[in-house]
Amino acid sequence: MLEDRSTIYAKVAPERIADVNWIMEGYEHLALVSTIDHQEGIILLRGTPDTYNDVLEIVENMPFSVEILESFNEAL
Repeated sequence: MLEDRSTIYAKVAPERIADVNWIMEGYEHLALVSTIDHQEGIILLRGTPDTYNDVLEIVENMPFSVEILESFNEAL
């Protein structure tokens, strides 16, 4: 199976979901932020293969804790 290089699943404190969205908006919408589970703080950042590395770097350097979910299945 090919690795999906356009989406990143992450977990943040629920009160930080809007902050992630605002930060990504400041980067000219490199990725669209969607909430998967508000109570758990699960979000999806959907970009493109060309923006994947930039989005990953931004997420890894947020001024608050963000856990990248390496294997997340929305169907569960």
